[in-house]
Amino acid sequence: MATDKTDPVASNIRHIGERLIECCHDPALFSAELKKLKPREVLEAQVFLWSFLLRLAQEKALNLSRDEITARMMPTTTYQYNVGCNERLDYCRANICVYTNPVCASNKLRGQMEAIRHLISQLLG
Repeated sequence: MATDKTDPVASNIRHIGERLIECCHDPALFSAELKKLKPREVLEAQVFLWSFLLRLAQEKALNLSRDEITARMMPTTTYQYNVGCNERLDYCRANICVYTNPVCASNKLRGQMEAIRHLISQLLG
């Protein structure tokens, strides 16, 4: 994800991410906002929210590890089984499928983002 403030893609993702953070207390609104995004935007927004969550936890002096966060998400193997995917596990974990099967990848990322949303909502109070 680009971080240059003059980069229009990075600026757009910041705007999207900030909007999603504003919606964190309303799961239905959060979901509606996610549905508006293209697959690549979903991926970029997920990266944005991960970073925000980790910074927020740090600001609140909470020791929240990536493992603790991912423990709240559906395991990739379970997701692949549920959707009947036969791709290599590392393709799904690395989000390579955002290019080869964008609808499926977006759905997986949206599920992950719901877990992130819930944690952000709790931390924001």
